[in-house]
Amino acid sequence: MSRKLILLFGLLLAATVIVAAVHLAGQDGVECMVIESGAGKISVSFEDLTKETFSGELTDGKGDVTSHSYTGILLKTLLEQKGIDLSGLTGITVRSADNYSVELTAQEVLQGDKVYLAVTADRETIPGIDPGTPGVQLIVFGDPNSRRCVRYARFITIQ
Repeated sequence: MSRKLILLFGLLLAATVIVAAVHLAGQDGVECMVIESGAGKISVSFEDLTKETFSGELTDGKGDVTSHSYTGILLKTLLEQKGIDLSGLTGITVRSADNYSVELTAQEVLQGDKVYLAVTADRETIPGIDPGTPGVQLIVFGDPNSRRCVRYARFITIQ
C-alpha cells in the first residue's frame, strides 16, 4: 500500500508542477499598467518593466534618508520602447489603482536616473493593491519628501 501512496503522491506533485508552469507562462503578457496618450491606450506588461536594476536614496516626510535597490525600468526608456514621441512632452500624470495621482514635469521624465517604475524593492516583489498580487511603484529620486513614489501605479497619462 505504501508504494501506491508514494506513486499517487508523485503523480499529484507532477500534475501540480505542470499546472503551475502553464499558469506562470501565461503571465508574461499580462497587463499591469496602461499608458494613455492622444494616440490612444498602450498596454504595459510586467515583462516590459523587468529590464534593469537600479538603486538610490529616498527621503521620507521626517527627513530620514534610506537606500534601496530595485528592479524595473527608467520611465523615459519605457515610453520610448512603446513608441511614444517625447519631443512635445509637457508633463505626465501617474495614477494608482486607488486613484492617488502625481504630476511629473517633462524635464524630470527626460532626465536620466530620476523617474523609474519598479517591480521589486530590495529583492522583494512590490505588492499590488489586491493581497497576494504583484504591483508597480513609481520611484522619483531627489524629491525632498517621497510622496511622489506612487504605490499601486496603474495609469500613465501623457500630456
